[in-house]
Amino acid sequence: MAHCGVHPISTALFLLGYGLALPIAAKMPAIIAGQQRLAFWAHQFGLIIAIGGWLFRGQFLVIAGHVIWFVIVNLWYRFGGRRQRNPNTRPAST
Repeated sequence: MAHCGVHPISTALFLLGYGLALPIAAKMPAIIAGQQRLAFWAHQFGLIIAIGGWLFRGQFLVIAGHVIWFVIVNLWYRFGGRRQRNPNTRPAST
């Protein structure tokens, strides 16, 4: 079983990583809709830092959850943002 005690480096990584990722995550729908690249990658970087904190504590189930969120948000950003309409097509008439 992994050691679950407090580790000072993991605590520092949590403070830095979650301090960066969580405020941005609260605005994620707007960030994705506007394709705000800097904010998106700041969130992802913060998430990676927080994952590092969980590595120090050996909490692999928590890490797996974070990695799943990382992948979902990447897909959401890539495919769920603003799509540019082709100017050569007309909207379908009803």
